[in-house]
Amino acid sequence: MIKFLQLIRFPNLVMITLTQYLFKYFLINPYGDQIATDGFIFFCLVFATICIAAGGNIINDIYDVQTDRINKPHKLFIDTYISKKKAYLLYSVITFSGILAGCYVSFIIKKPLYSLIFIGVACALFLYSCYFKKVAIIGNMIVSLLVASSILILAFFDLTIFTKDNLFINGLIIGVLILYALFAFCINLIRELVKDNEDVNGDYNANMNTLSIVLGRNRVNKIVAVLAGLLMCFILYVISEYMQGKVVTTIYALITLLLPLLYFIIKIWQADTKWEYKLLSFLLKIIMLFGILSIVIFYYFDPLF
Repeated sequence: MIKFLQLIRFPNLVMITLTQYLFKYFLINPYGDQIATDGFIFFCLVFATICIAAGGNIINDIYDVQTDRINKPHKLFIDTYISKKKAYLLYSVITFSGILAGCYVSFIIKKPLYSLIFIGVACALFLYSCYFKKVAIIGNMIVSLLVASSILILAFFDLTIFTKDNLFINGLIIGVLILYALFAFCINLIRELVKDNEDVNGDYNANMNTLSIVLGRNRVNKIVAVLAGLLMCFILYVISEYMQGKVVTTIYALITLLLPLLYFIIKIWQADTKWEYKLLSFLLKIIMLFGILSIVIFYYFDPLF
């Protein structure tokens, strides 16, 4: 069971679930008007999201067996505990369950074409694993966009009815979701590049063409540091533009986002070992978590609206 949870990246699925429920109950429900999903229907939406994500993790590991033998042999699940044939079956069942749940929600809210979102994401994850992951920066961009989509999808499925009375408030909620999605995209893109540096040896032996292989670790370190600096600028802009007078949230952002990012920039500049990249990747995951949790701080201390 532990190996299976590692295969589907259980902590990442918990992160997706936590993210969607936090935005649902601390942003959309308190402020939104004419919300389309709740209770069991919203559960089905979350279930669809995590099933498709879990399926994506499985197909990714199926195509990564060769690189994982070098990068993380102690975590190799496929061909060790389960055959590729059974892994493909598991991937198919989990992904199909996610698509089915997504289609159910789409029909319930009377937006049947939204079913294509789940089919499209599942296809994108498959193409990423079998092809785009090997292409420098393109694969990183795709997976980061998919992470951001787990936030944006809430706007599609919850805020489906616009009237002259709710246009302004629902528009504000969508704006907040977009800002968080941009943050998630940026932090995940940076983390993907750090992980490429961490896994460069296995990727090279598998004839992959990641940015770390094309440019080398040192150059990628500098690019990552610049991207992290730009993310800090983005956070500072949001604070100065939208958080005037919100003292608690500003202090929270300084301690949990800006200072850790500054530390990350200092450390990544000369990082060289696999262990250093692993720690920095974990730090980025913690920053991502604190960024998502800020919606709770807004709700209790500095209401957005």
